[in-house]
Amino acid sequence: MSSTFPWNKPELKTLISEAVSKGIDELKLAEKISKGPYTSLRNEILDYIQLVPKFRKKFQFEGLLSCDKLALEQSTARDIGLWKAKLFNNVKSVDDLCCGMGGDSFYIPKDVNVQGFDISEERLAMYEYNTNEFGSSRKAVLADVRTLKQHSDYFMIDPARRQKEGDNQRNFTELTPSLLEVIEIARHYRGGMAKLSPGYPEEEIPNDAELVYLGNRSDCRECLILFGELAKHPGKVRAVFVDKNGNGIEWISQSNRADFEELDTGGLLEYIAEPIPVLVRSHLFTEIALRENAHLISTGIAYITSSTPLDPKAFTNFRVIDSVPMATSAIRKMLKKYDIGKLTLKKRGVEICPESEIKRLAPNGKREGILFYTRLRGEKTAILADIM
Repeated sequence: MSSTFPWNKPELKTLISEAVSKGIDELKLAEKISKGPYTSLRNEILDYIQLVPKFRKKFQFEGLLSCDKLALEQSTARDIGLWKAKLFNNVKSVDDLCCGMGGDSFYIPKDVNVQGFDISEERLAMYEYNTNEFGSSRKAVLADVRTLKQHSDYFMIDPARRQKEGDNQRNFTELTPSLLEVIEIARHYRGGMAKLSPGYPEEEIPNDAELVYLGNRSDCRECLILFGELAKHPGKVRAVFVDKNGNGIEWISQSNRADFEELDTGGLLEYIAEPIPVLVRSHLFTEIALRENAHLISTGIAYITSSTPLDPKAFTNFRVIDSVPMATSAIRKMLKKYDIGKLTLKKRGVEICPESEIKRLAPNGKREGILFYTRLRGEKTAILADIM
């Protein structure tokens, strides 16, 4: 959405709000726009209306925000934003570098002096409008963040991962600014954070920084590098399960990133456990498993097996019923033996479409089961289990 979009026109806001709330047919809406004063903005308005439900869900905000598809995709959602904002409690000033539409500034305490910096005038217009709508108006400054002459006490930065729609946001070589430039920027502040994609190579992270993985029960959504005074555990890794209100359950590595101990593999025990995504990305599930005398079922497969259930906050536990080599006849025989009819199929270490495979197996018993297609000590294996 261009910076010239006339947000100060009440009749345009009313048109958009009514279209979203009433679900007006797109053709009828296009016709209505064409008969009004905003004919030249018809396509822009129609594109924007598609974004409204998305940003309302992402930010839990019922008003209208200034954004486009790319700015929305790269912004931080409310739950993660609330958690990150707590890092800036009791600080006086923060620079929001590469501020975009303002997602990272929305939840910073209002008594903190926050400024947004970006090289895009469109993004800065979005930033000023949106922070004002959130009730915490922030100043926006047009600048290349790599050449700032004056700095606040702390910073946060979200390097651009895409230059246009369709770009791969996990292309780590295309960060702007680059990680090396971010590290140089950090030298000018007492502390700060940089937002990266969860798969960023850990070996490139400075040894005196802290690495934090943020996510929920189903996904690891962000990786943060904490610099300076924000790095409460320099050289270590933290994994945080964030709830919808921005509260977190945390796991912190006992050793430095470079000293993580490998987890042994072994035979299948009474339980099989699936770590939550932030523990997989951070590799912290291995430390937890070591303390519980558990082990991997196969090298490179993030399934843990143990004699007792593992911490339910960190793992989803399943009771093992049986296992067979991954051959159709053996699997069907096992399902029939245990009267399995309703099936959920999970996979790691094998390529298969779960939905198609369930149809092909055609289980017809009365009980429900969880079927794992994976590897046991390197061999393709089907494991039947009950969820705890």
